[in-house]
Amino acid sequence: MNTFVELQSPPMTRTHRWRAGSLRQLVLLAFLLVVTPLGILLYQASNELVSQARQGREGARLSLDISRRNLQLDVLAEDILRSASQYAILQREEIRQRLLQQIGDYRKLLDIQRFAFEGNAVMPSLHETLDQIEQADNSETGAPLLQQLVLLTDELIAQSSRQLEQRLADLDLQARATQQKLWTQATILIALSALLILFFSVRISQPVSVLIERIRALGHGHTNTDRRLRGPRELVDLNEQLDWLADHLRELEEEKHRFLRHISHELKTPLTTLREGSDLMAEEVAGPLTDNQREIVELIQRNSFELQTLIEQLLDYNRLQQPNSLLIRSTSLDSCLNAALQPHRLLLEQKRIRLERPAKDAHWPTDRPMLHRILSNLISNAIYYGDEQGELFIRYQALNDRMQIDVGNTGPTIPDNEIEHIFQPFYQGRNRRRGPLKGSGIGLSVARDAANALGAELALVTNSEHRVVFRIQLPAVSD
Repeated sequence: MNTFVELQSPPMTRTHRWRAGSLRQLVLLAFLLVVTPLGILLYQASNELVSQARQGREGARLSLDISRRNLQLDVLAEDILRSASQYAILQREEIRQRLLQQIGDYRKLLDIQRFAFEGNAVMPSLHETLDQIEQADNSETGAPLLQQLVLLTDELIAQSSRQLEQRLADLDLQARATQQKLWTQATILIALSALLILFFSVRISQPVSVLIERIRALGHGHTNTDRRLRGPRELVDLNEQLDWLADHLRELEEEKHRFLRHISHELKTPLTTLREGSDLMAEEVAGPLTDNQREIVELIQRNSFELQTLIEQLLDYNRLQQPNSLLIRSTSLDSCLNAALQPHRLLLEQKRIRLERPAKDAHWPTDRPMLHRILSNLISNAIYYGDEQGELFIRYQALNDRMQIDVGNTGPTIPDNEIEHIFQPFYQGRNRRRGPLKGSGIGLSVARDAANALGAELALVTNSEHRVVFRIQLPAVSD
């Protein structure tokens, strides 16, 4: 029978270059929204820095101009004092004209300074003093006025210096306030950017995590598709592809089980005829046999039995892949062990393997057919891979809420790099069966699946010093 399944790709949803909800749009939107607050911060910071720099340049230029004019006022005050003293002594008209010219220059500088320092109380006194100096007729009235001009000029220079210092202090306070404002804005905008980054990273990583879980589940043979996925369109499309893949994997698994079931049953029919014919020949129903003919018949019987064992293992493996209902009841371990050992009695005698088993029976609540599968496959594995004239030992011991059963043999140990694969179905290791037929590689897989069905643990516990031991730990289950 042909059981091939043709895999066809599902109709692909066309992914446009740009559409709402796509991964590309989501990434671009995330980038823009994250960068925008930082761009606003940089823009405001640059504007504030330019404003502060401009105010600093204007303040420096103003300070330089005021300092220069203060120096000129101080020099002119000294010149007025000198010219007035000379005029009081010499009474010459050209000296008086020079004095008036100097007073006029002083007034011009004073008017310029007035624009720089509005509300300065010294300015009116200086203008009044200058008017009095121009009107003074003799040295007795002019000398005190000249001295007052020098004092008022010094006072003007001192006040202008203080006002310049105050302006610099105000500029420094403004710079500090601007810095604090920028720090506050930076904190808010960076926090906003961090929240946006967190939001979009979750928006993207959450569906990716769901897809990773689904792919891992598919790798372990689980095809549950109940969980829906929300996120970018590309990831939703990928999830739909995984749905399709899960459906086809399920179909392939069903076809595989159907094939194993059919081929096993198909093989059993001619095998039954072959065994019945060889048994009839061995009983000499068709006539007496020569020694050579008897040896050939025994070979046919032995290999027929081996073939039947392989077919039963295939059936067991296929049966264990389906849901099983367990019948838990108190089971005699000795009775189950006898049933598992019975098909191998002849081989034990042929290989002269010494059997060591518990002297006292034990009872434990479990499903007898499942336990029989485990013991039968472990015993078969120990006999075929163990040494001739070696030892097969079975031990069981109740420990609190578990029953521990050990099945071991003497013989070649399992290579370390094969230990993690020995329970995989159809895995063939470097060690080979010691018998006329090659093993199927599913004995330990069947034992592990049966143990899982019982909720038990099956593991390799000893693999050294020419001894290999597998341990079953049966849980305590109520009848």
